[in-house]
Amino acid sequence: MKEKIEKRSALIKELEEMNAKADSEKRAFTDEEKKLFDEKSAEVRKLTDEIKFEEQRASTMKEFSEISKPAEGKEDRSADASFLKVEKRAGSVELRTADMTMADGGAAIAPEQFVNDIIRAVEKEALVYPRVRKIPVSGAGSLGLPYEAADASDADWTAEVPSSEISADNTWKFGKRSLSPADLTKLIKVSKKLLATSAVSIDALAKEKISQKLIAAFENAIINGTGVAAANSGNVTQPLGLFTASADGVSTARDVETGTALTISADDIINMYMNLRPAYRRKAVWIMNSDILKQVMLLKDKNDQYLWHESLRVGEPSTLMGLPVLESEYAPGGSGTGGALAAGDYVMVLGDLDHYQFAYWKGMDITVANEVFAGKNQVGFYGHTLADGMPTLAEAFTRLKIKAGS
Repeated sequence: MKEKIEKRSALIKELEEMNAKADSEKRAFTDEEKKLFDEKSAEVRKLTDEIKFEEQRASTMKEFSEISKPAEGKEDRSADASFLKVEKRAGSVELRTADMTMADGGAAIAPEQFVNDIIRAVEKEALVYPRVRKIPVSGAGSLGLPYEAADASDADWTAEVPSSEISADNTWKFGKRSLSPADLTKLIKVSKKLLATSAVSIDALAKEKISQKLIAAFENAIINGTGVAAANSGNVTQPLGLFTASADGVSTARDVETGTALTISADDIINMYMNLRPAYRRKAVWIMNSDILKQVMLLKDKNDQYLWHESLRVGEPSTLMGLPVLESEYAPGGSGTGGALAAGDYVMVLGDLDHYQFAYWKGMDITVANEVFAGKNQVGFYGHTLADGMPTLAEAFTRLKIKAGS
């Protein structure tokens, strides 16, 4: 990444020199200079996107590492392969670090030795969570987020000596939104027999699996969270998602309705794009699921050109109207029969994820319960953290809503 930063700095310096030369000669760019300027500018933007992507990736991996660490004050036993050993008593089993493969809540599949590899399904990828703005907190207390509730009015032209006192602006106002991290937990149980006959490091695998499931819950909540307590949840709240219409997050005022009933068109994509101010548009990303993306990939503009452009570089997202597309398995699709579009469906979000704030408890607590499930010859692994999140600036986002049929 260092080489890219140095190359970008050199290009910016060249652009400044080109601009300074034209200014000093009091002339506009020649056609050749304009072409060269545009080419260098495009290269700067491309390098900036690549640098940002690599920085986000490094930050995400560091954060994943942090969230897997035991909470402050808890004993870190991950480096000690003997932490699962229990005191030998009559009829007890000495556990050694081993595999977490399980069936039916941890019952051993068969009394056989396991190889030190596990065949696992691919986890759903967290694409949105790494891009939102994250705030580590030290406990479960509420975190206040001040925001600009109303903008100030524009400045007024006045006489050199006004005939009356200049009036003060009374429209600029601030409000406060609150994030209150709520408990998020995961319990995994494993049979003692399986632990005793396996060959894979159980502490590393337990941390990996529990971390994946907690981050999956983060991702799903950022996209679909209701922001309120679910029925029969004991008044437990959850983050407020981007696809959820709410005055506290992205309100219905930010919706763009499709021009044609039960159909997504190229005009709808353009209307969403233009519904964001240029400052938000520069860093915005599209969020949609695979079924919706399949429809979008077929859309063309008035010149019969596809709006969708496949990425030519590994690791970089494809683009729609020049903006990155995050194909998320958590994003909603059509709610009709067989996933068909239905009136009122929210199927796509475009926005600057810097304006989604996510507060999480710094660190993740993993507790090994040797005795609690002893009556069933099992060992439990509890994963626990606290988190909350919400969109904090509605105008930084826009949503596509499916129009009802006549």
